[in-house]
Amino acid sequence: MMQNMRFDWRWVAVIIVIAIIASGSSLPWPIIAAALGGGGGYLLYVGWQIWSNGSIAPKRVTYWRGQRIETSPQRRSGPPPLREIGPALLPLLIGGALVLAAVALVLRQFEV
Repeated sequence: MMQNMRFDWRWVAVIIVIAIIASGSSLPWPIIAAALGGGGGYLLYVGWQIWSNGSIAPKRVTYWRGQRIETSPQRRSGPPPLREIGPALLPLLIGGALVLAAVALVLRQFEV
């Protein structure tokens, strides 16, 4: 049972970003802006991967004569169609909001 468990480092990053945002009043603003921008940028990347490939794992695995063959999906020409944005909408919206919050924080610090 324990051999099937996998550890995903993304959860560690999520916990660190949440801890940084929660203690925002006691940390310097560049650390908070970096956490917001980094987390938002990663979510935008994941959302784009879901939208353009249809899933997070782009490789397809097939077996032929006992051998495992991993193939990449066919590349589309042009941008992905807008009607396929459904599964990617949540990471894209949350990532966009985090990136905009980071930009707003930086601009607020440098206002004249």
